[in-house]
Amino acid sequence: MGMKLLRAVSRSTSTPLQTLSEMDFIVSENLPATEGDVNLGKHLIRAGDRAAIVGRFGKSLLMYKRALRFLEQEPVLFFADLVTCLNKIAQVCRDQGLYEEGTAAAKRALALAEAHHDDVSELVVASLNMLGAIYQAQERYREAEIEYVWALEIGQSSGKEPDASVARTMNNLAVVLSHRGKEREALEMFGRALRIFEQTFDGLHPDIGIALNNMAALYRKIGFLDIAEMLYVRANDNFVAVLGTEHPQSGMNFAALAGVYREQGRLRESETLYRFALKVLEQALGDGHSKVRTVLKGLAELYSRMGRAKEAFQIEARVFDAEGGRLFS
Repeated sequence: MGMKLLRAVSRSTSTPLQTLSEMDFIVSENLPATEGDVNLGKHLIRAGDRAAIVGRFGKSLLMYKRALRFLEQEPVLFFADLVTCLNKIAQVCRDQGLYEEGTAAAKRALALAEAHHDDVSELVVASLNMLGAIYQAQERYREAEIEYVWALEIGQSSGKEPDASVARTMNNLAVVLSHRGKEREALEMFGRALRIFEQTFDGLHPDIGIALNNMAALYRKIGFLDIAEMLYVRANDNFVAVLGTEHPQSGMNFAALAGVYREQGRLRESETLYRFALKVLEQALGDGHSKVRTVLKGLAELYSRMGRAKEAFQIEARVFDAEGGRLFS
């Protein structure tokens, strides 16, 4: 499986399979013609979504903030769209490391959703998940667990069969349980989430890829590298098919699989994937992003294992500088 994946990387292009062409994207940005259009907020949110899909996160945040300004003019009329927009802003801020701004947006979304809890509990669940995700990104795992448990209780309270929304909460909670040393509970929760996703979606979907990726990380953590490799490759099939090879989600999955190869002693294969992941993430997120630094650290560790001390040192110095340190006092 490894060599097949490596050959695919070497042949990859920058064109995702299910994204707009550049011209279609430009047209979509220009759809909202006037501020008086009642659908302007929805148009702008969709434009933001399309920008995020192709990795243009600055553009997506701009679109969401334009949508927010419009929706705030009629908060009662556009209540659901307003909550959704705030959560999308929170998500992009989280992905870009803008945690303070993201937390503020998620908390505002949650407050608005809770004001209408009886009618739109799904918006409460989405907001709790978003707030938990921001805490999780900051390694505030206990706070994240509280938000996810609350979201899961609300999501399961209807008595209906669990849907994709409930499965996303399960997946999020499982990640936090893993970080808190509750591996058995986490594996059980991952399994439940994955079964729901596979029943809900036909074959390929980013949610399936995310669940597989997270489960792989846990198996890697507890030392089952062969299982982790298999799960990462399955996750890769989902991400590449739906998002393309050059989306950040694909890039992080490549880096995770590179880490497994490094731990298996497959050092050349690991280097190929690390370098490809680094290229993807630098292009999508910029060379100062935390995810780029994470991949650089993995590559530096690989070079140390390969006896390439000079290259390892150069990468470590680059990471140190990016994190605000100074190599020499």
